[in-house]
Amino acid sequence: MVRMGIVGVGAMGRGHLGNCEKLEKEGKLQVVALADTDPAAFGGGYTKSDYLPGMEKDSYRFSKYALYASAEEMLDKEKLDFVLIAAPTYEHEKLACQVMERGVHCLSEKPMALNLEQCDRMIACSEKNGVHLMIGQCLRFAGIYRVVKNYMESGELGEAWGGFYERGGSKPGRDWFFRRELGGGGLFDQHIHDVDMVQYLYGMPRAVSTRGRICIPGSGYDMCVTNYIYDAPYAVSSMNDWIKAERGFGRSLRAEFEKGTVLCDDVKGLRVISREDGKNITPEYDPRDSHLIEVEFFSDLVAGRVKENTICTPQSCRETIRLALAEAESADRGGELVSL
Repeated sequence: MVRMGIVGVGAMGRGHLGNCEKLEKEGKLQVVALADTDPAAFGGGYTKSDYLPGMEKDSYRFSKYALYASAEEMLDKEKLDFVLIAAPTYEHEKLACQVMERGVHCLSEKPMALNLEQCDRMIACSEKNGVHLMIGQCLRFAGIYRVVKNYMESGELGEAWGGFYERGGSKPGRDWFFRRELGGGGLFDQHIHDVDMVQYLYGMPRAVSTRGRICIPGSGYDMCVTNYIYDAPYAVSSMNDWIKAERGFGRSLRAEFEKGTVLCDDVKGLRVISREDGKNITPEYDPRDSHLIEVEFFSDLVAGRVKENTICTPQSCRETIRLALAEAESADRGGELVSL
């Protein structure tokens, strides 16, 4: 049985823990220990349904696990096969390298880091110690986005023409999210999902033009709209904000192909509309939570049940950061074209 620990037991860490408990029941892994520098993280008052829609209402039972005040203490005292890092963005590189230097595999939450130097150190540490490093760009495992990827690779809908990718919501609750040097703002924390999907589906663009607005002083673009410029005949754009007055979150995608359109939103869900006869098709896809699928995949990779990571390599996630940095530079310049 693969033994794992989680570093960071805030909102993301708790969500991951709920999914890991599901995988534990399936015999995929065993959650051994949790670490968080904030003692209040292990307090009561939270239910699993606060973090994962559809989950049960019971509270987390942290007494089931060994609890530690730091990742270092956990690594000193526990024999682990992999560690999931769900700590704040500015700690990703330090904690990931701390884990990998112990010869332990590492799954670190997105974004990979806030600059390429940190990404390079993480990749070098993985290679030096012979351990797997994967970044939690969970949409690569999401059934809906896998449908788009499969159509692009199979050619079933003909030539890919382009697409529009959007997400928006109300602002998160921790101050570090809104400090550009710590969390990167909305561009790096939330928009990063669509940045990742654009380069995963269509490849790296030749250039980008981004218009952004900083609504919260000190943040890193709480609203942004990006056009991606390709040598291939793609028309691709994205939009993001996290300053919606109403609480909640939403996302949508529209991927255009020669023979049809793939659409998904929070109201009508996923459907494919034929350009030939207008028929509405609902393709089959894995409906499970994408975070659960990604942890299952990484656990299988560590256990040897999956032989190679071809879906979410650290090098490809570094490219996502390179693209996000270009978007931020373009926004800093008022939307000027920035080449990659």
